[in-house]
Amino acid sequence: MAATVRDTVTQLLESTRDVIDQLLALPIDEIPMPSSHTCAQGKDLWALVTNDIDHETIHAGQILEARYEARSTASPMERLCAEWLQARARFIATFIGMNDEEFNSERAPGGWTYRGIAKHQIGLDQDSLKTIREDIASRAGT
Repeated sequence: MAATVRDTVTQLLESTRDVIDQLLALPIDEIPMPSSHTCAQGKDLWALVTNDIDHETIHAGQILEARYEARSTASPMERLCAEWLQARARFIATFIGMNDEEFNSERAPGGWTYRGIAKHQIGLDQDSLKTIREDIASRAGT
C-alpha cells in the first residue's frame, strides 16, 4: 500500500477500475453461484459483492467518525474534490449496463448520444481547468 494519501487514492481508483472491468466481464449466471470466500458467508457472488460494498461503507464511516473526533476537516478545496469525485462516480455508474450500440445512439431523434454527453463532460472538465489556470495567471499578472 502506498505511503501517501495521494498515491493511495490513485491505487484505489485503479483498483476500482480493475474490479469493475472484471465484474462486468462475468456472465450474469455467475451471480447466484456459490462463493468460497469467507465474506460471502456461505452464499453466492451476490452476497460476496454486496458484503464488500457494506464493508467499504462501514470503513468509510469509521474514517469519517475518526476525522470528526480528531477535528480533522477537509479544506474547502479538498471538500470540493471529494464531492466532485462522488458526483463523477454517480455519472460513470449511469453507463454501467449500457451496450455500445445504445451508448452511441441518439437518445431522441436529433438529440445527443450518451457518448456525446460523456464527451461533453470531459470537454467541460478540461475547459474549466483551462479557465482556472488562465484566471490564476491573470491575477498573477496584475
